[in-house]
Amino acid sequence: MTFATAGAAAGIDRTRPGHHQGGDGLPSVARMAPALFWFVVAMPVLMGKAGLLEIVFPVGALATGALLVTRDPARFAAFSWWLWFLTPEVRRLVDYQAGWSVISPVMVTPFAVGAMTFLVIAQYLPMLRYRAYFGFVPVMVGLFYAYVNGVTQAGMAAATFALLNWLVPVTLGLYVALHWPIYPQIRDAVLRAFVLGMALVGGYGLIQYFVMPPWDARWLINVGMTNQGLPLPMQVRVFSTLNSSGPLAFLLVTGLAVLPAARGILVPVAGALALGSLLLSLVRAAWLAGLFVFVWLLLTMPGRHRLRLVAVGCGLVLCSLPLLSVPLVNQAIVKRFDTLNSMENDRSYQERQEFYGRFLIQALTEVRGAGLGTVDTATKLTNEDGHLGAMAYFDSGILRVPYELGWPGTLGYVAGIVTLMVGLLRRGGAPPDPFARCAEAAALTILVCMVFEHTLVKVTGVGFWFFLGMGMAAKNYGLASLQPAPQPAALPTEPRPEDMRPKDMRPQDKPQEDNRWTEA
Repeated sequence: MTFATAGAAAGIDRTRPGHHQGGDGLPSVARMAPALFWFVVAMPVLMGKAGLLEIVFPVGALATGALLVTRDPARFAAFSWWLWFLTPEVRRLVDYQAGWSVISPVMVTPFAVGAMTFLVIAQYLPMLRYRAYFGFVPVMVGLFYAYVNGVTQAGMAAATFALLNWLVPVTLGLYVALHWPIYPQIRDAVLRAFVLGMALVGGYGLIQYFVMPPWDARWLINVGMTNQGLPLPMQVRVFSTLNSSGPLAFLLVTGLAVLPAARGILVPVAGALALGSLLLSLVRAAWLAGLFVFVWLLLTMPGRHRLRLVAVGCGLVLCSLPLLSVPLVNQAIVKRFDTLNSMENDRSYQERQEFYGRFLIQALTEVRGAGLGTVDTATKLTNEDGHLGAMAYFDSGILRVPYELGWPGTLGYVAGIVTLMVGLLRRGGAPPDPFARCAEAAALTILVCMVFEHTLVKVTGVGFWFFLGMGMAAKNYGLASLQPAPQPAALPTEPRPEDMRPKDMRPQDKPQEDNRWTEA
């Protein structure tokens, strides 16, 4: 069963109105819903009443997502990305105007909206039996095993929140993969979101570095993340609209990976701003990931697009020169670069090496697994004071998977990812598609970065699974486009002599012909 025929077998109709502008007579409502939502979000902030967003933001986002998830998948995908881009910043504005809160309902919003894809995927469950999509099955089975285990060890609330962290990225990827018949619409909507999003996130990161808005400084003091630097201008590691510099850096790398497939005057501006914030995040793993993305695209892009890629790369480097000419900026970046040549003297590297040496045996011998909810921010829900638990900080994604999922869960999770990646990277005769190559580069880069931290959950996990799904959708759509189009029905002609026979004498009306057609 090929990618294209698998989609057709499930009955996905590329001409169905509901897959394009919303169907059911609501195209204008679906088109205006995201803009109206963000307008409603901005009003309380401008009026100094951001505390209202603790209710308005999640409820409004859920209403918008419910309107788009079945009527307009392309806009739903773009809207989901905007939530991942901006939700942490909305939370900081709420905390600044309404008071600090350890647990904020605002932060659950992207997960809740992403969880709406469960209902859509349930309609296409028969698709999972085909080879193209079967890899999602062991992944989800492994996660549900770890969820049941986590409920017994961390409680229902913590395990459920952790399940959303792991599972929502997976279902978002499957959601776009199943909607391959409208791949061009989803691709264009996502590219528009990333071009404008990288300009906004990257530009705000530069403002944050040189100005440090008070709500960001207040939040940095409240959470006490000393590894982000000082809450002062030019003394902070940029985290822009996200929670910390690590997720921001990998998000920017993902954005830079897909920007070569975009067009428009804003693309170079977005790339330059994203590169500037990436450098100021001081995340060395993301710098190496960006270099990997460039090399991978250079090797896999269609021929004529390679020259454009080189030109874009050179342009971004030239755009970064004014930033590097600022003395304090240059010193911070060069000092961080120098640590790559002397890792034995780097504190971060030494701590990670010590963690691997101390925790490797424990992680690999945790047969049952600690269960979902025992690691990361979900530990807030296991403590009465709402603070992070002892296992909140876990530097290695490679060790976290076996520790949290156990052997049964890890076997399914890893086997599913390997199956899906092999299917994605196998060309299989699909026509060249620059965006598909960019999606592959983004997914593969995030997966490789599991060495440094767990990049398959939260916003970085959305980047991996979403672009894995987009790569699958591109292959499906490309293979389907190679199939011959159905021939139009022949025009009526004058009756032939044999057509004038009595009905029981015409060959096409013989019973054996009808039987063969029915059997076929």
